[in-house]
Amino acid sequence: MGVNTVGSLEKKLKEVMDKEKLTWRSFADDGAITSKWNLHGTPTLYVLDHKGVIRQKWLGSPGERAIEAALQKLIKEAERDGNNTTR
Repeated sequence: MGVNTVGSLEKKLKEVMDKEKLTWRSFADDGAITSKWNLHGTPTLYVLDHKGVIRQKWLGSPGERAIEAALQKLIKEAERDGNNTTR
């Protein structure tokens, strides 16, 4: 999901998304999302686990390797939790 915090005109955001062929949902923020999520700069990246808990936050890009490592760890945890449920 993306949140556009700079020049948040919905029409312009739609044009950019179409041009860049972005496949994720993106929102033009009037300040409500920025305030609620306590954003202090862009990009800010959050990784949420399968329970919806924020497990990682980066201000600025941490790089592809760091993101991949965080995701792989959480995927393994989710798979373990999925195998431990009573059906």
